[in-house]
Amino acid sequence: MKTRTFTIVLAVVAIGFAGAIVAVKSNGSSESPRPGTEHSDNGREHVDTKEYGGDQPPTSGPHASPLAWGMYDTEVRDDQVLHNLEHGGIYVSYQPSLPKDQTEKLTKLLFEPFSNSEFQPKKIILAPRVANKSPIELSSWRRSEELQTYNQVKIEEYIKKNLGKSPEPLAQ
Repeated sequence: MKTRTFTIVLAVVAIGFAGAIVAVKSNGSSESPRPGTEHSDNGREHVDTKEYGGDQPPTSGPHASPLAWGMYDTEVRDDQVLHNLEHGGIYVSYQPSLPKDQTEKLTKLLFEPFSNSEFQPKKIILAPRVANKSPIELSSWRRSEELQTYNQVKIEEYIKKNLGKSPEPLAQ
């Protein structure tokens, strides 16, 4: 009887030890820090329309209906693209004065036929934005990154690590 009790106690201790290791590893920071600057949470209320007017695209806050994913030749409304960010997307906006070769590189990187077959992002909005204070702005839910020039490595890293990091990542 003592041998059986000892075996049971040993099994319980071993299972508890294994469980503790799994819990520590899952709570540990195995994921590298996400690129971009973290911003305050300004809520996610759905409204009919909301004016922002800032030099930075908003990354959270009251917003209107979403846009179709894709590339736009004209400005899009901040309150609409914000809804896309809530759905886990990335907004790549650029000053209209960005050199044409850089806008072409953005288009080829972010949309079919992709310039990098290993990088084929979904849930992307690309559009010019007059109010941007930097030539290229990468925006996701509560994060943004400013780029002074096209940088494929930084853009890919930002998108890979921020895509789907939002309150409703599975929404379309």
